[in-house]
Amino acid sequence: MFTVLGIGANGINTQSTVLNAISSNIANANTPGYGQQMTVTGNLPSSKVRPGNITLGGQLLGPHLSLAQGVEVVSNAPQFGNAVVPSGTLSNMAIDGNGFFAVSLPNGQLAYTRNGNFMLDRNGELVLPSGARLYPPVSIPLGDSYTVESNGAVMVQSGAGSPKKIAQVKVAMIPNPQGLLSAGNSLYTLSAASGTATMVNPGTQNAGSLRSSSLNQSSTNLAANLVNLVQAETLYNLSAKVVTVGELVTQATTNLHV
Repeated sequence: MFTVLGIGANGINTQSTVLNAISSNIANANTPGYGQQMTVTGNLPSSKVRPGNITLGGQLLGPHLSLAQGVEVVSNAPQFGNAVVPSGTLSNMAIDGNGFFAVSLPNGQLAYTRNGNFMLDRNGELVLPSGARLYPPVSIPLGDSYTVESNGAVMVQSGAGSPKKIAQVKVAMIPNPQGLLSAGNSLYTLSAASGTATMVNPGTQNAGSLRSSSLNQSSTNLAANLVNLVQAETLYNLSAKVVTVGELVTQATTNLHV
């Protein structure tokens, strides 16, 4: 019966992880650039409790006996979308296709995001509300009008002169985005599974082009997540029921009198 209790406990732990991911997806349905968490579960390997081809009570037992161990989380990876909506804010940028914005965190570490909710700080540098700075850095002279072209070129016009290119916005191409690790605020860091980022110009090497005054939407599918929520809640309750039944049977067994 300890196996039954273990299976029930594994089910509760697994569905807790699934429910946590679904809750995060629903809560971030309007968060720009959010990649919804896709949780995949799988069965645990069976535990061998008796070898095969042994004799018991004069009877030859054939195949070995194995008991199931339950379920576990196989992966819990972000899935990003490409939907773009206008924001009306000139400093905002969206990637129409593949790629991520690279940003420099206060500790100097690089992170990656699909959230292009950039603004100009007091020095004219493009930064996120969290304080992360666009990498490579882009600074625009305060008071000058500017545009960000689809190829990432930052054009500034000062007075009546012709527009001049003063900077280049790059995008990061990551071999396996599902291997990224969440750092909060729609920021992600690299892992061995994600591979190394390569900085390229938008519109080249399979990277998407930029759209200024726009934002990438959250990839959360509300309808699908609400259905998954009901399913995960049901499985959680059933796993808890398995634990309860296993405990009752164990108590009944230990209370037997010979």
